[in-house]
Amino acid sequence: MVIKNIGRAEFVRRLLPHGDLEHFIGREVEWFSTKKGNIIGTIALGDSNRGWNYIILRRNRTGRLHVCNVVCDFYNHAAARVDFMFAIVGAGQSQRVQFPRMACG
Repeated sequence: MVIKNIGRAEFVRRLLPHGDLEHFIGREVEWFSTKKGNIIGTIALGDSNRGWNYIILRRNRTGRLHVCNVVCDFYNHAAARVDFMFAIVGAGQSQRVQFPRMACG
């Protein structure tokens, strides 16, 4: 599976009309998409209580994006990025309906 780094503008364009996620996970610093654009995600720096976080969204059969995975509280950007990459690849390999893994407090 090809995962590419995309800019904020492209991420927000794909996310619309769902809106901005920064109020939920923090200040977004990186944005990603699969080659086909059916899975997107962002890594963010939360406030001092939440550390580094990420969210992954996946398109359903009708083309709507749904939250697939949310994880919070990594100590650094590198750890969040490694976990994110494994999670986004896993989201692309799953053929079943997924409920989000909520690890935020």
